[in-house]
Amino acid sequence: MNAQKRKNIILNIIVYMVLIIVVIFTLIPIGWVLSTSIKPANEIFAKIPQWIPGEVTFQNYKEVLLNSSIPNAFKNSFFVGLMSAFMALVLGGSAGYAFARFQFRGSRFFSLFMLISQMLPLTVLMIPVFYMENAVGLVDTKIGLAIAHLAISLPLVTWMAKGYFKGIPGEIEEAAIVDGCATFQVIRLIILPLLKPAIAATGVYAFISSWNEFALANVLTRSPNSATVPIALNEFSSFFKVNWGQTMAAAMLITIPIVVVFMIFQKQFVEGLASGAVKG
Repeated sequence: MNAQKRKNIILNIIVYMVLIIVVIFTLIPIGWVLSTSIKPANEIFAKIPQWIPGEVTFQNYKEVLLNSSIPNAFKNSFFVGLMSAFMALVLGGSAGYAFARFQFRGSRFFSLFMLISQMLPLTVLMIPVFYMENAVGLVDTKIGLAIAHLAISLPLVTWMAKGYFKGIPGEIEEAAIVDGCATFQVIRLIILPLLKPAIAATGVYAFISSWNEFALANVLTRSPNSATVPIALNEFSSFFKVNWGQTMAAAMLITIPIVVVFMIFQKQFVEGLASGAVKG
């Protein structure tokens, strides 16, 4: 075995060890949430906590699913997340295409400004967003919340879409136009099929951003009819008491859809991000 091969083996071992440590540290909190969610109350507050419960119970999950607003909040979150992701893809994709293909005064400034806007704390936007949506009657509505979530996802979706469109040679579009295709036909029949992984990556990002968002949802929702899962999670705690078993059970249920969505679109998500990194 030569020195270079031995060096590569050592480097691979170090990399895998670091990755294993990172994965362990990532899974420890999730494991504790799962463990707490299947414990009875006396074990949750035991003086010496244990990872493996002595008595496994699914009563916490039963209470969350049957006697709380979590099921309705799930429907609200799915609707808001899908609407927010759809609007972000349509608006951000259109803006990204314009920034990538058309040269106009201020294009570079506006594209950079959209990305810089992500640096603003979300709390700065809450009051203006509330007043604007209240003026048009969108407070405490799912559509209003989906529109508000665009403030989080739209800038980065636009920037990502710009990189994806730039990665496609303009000669492809020119050839299609010469063959008689209109601009929308070029986008629908040629560009979008080439960008399926990119569309999946940006859509998953927008959906997850909406699903996990709490600050705007807390300001813009007033009733269970529009409350999302991060808001519904608060009902298991009061000023004097927190029901940790039901809180952890609800947290596990909230996490499952995100894991399922990511697993379904994992290949497209990774390909899309890699495409943007190389071509952007």
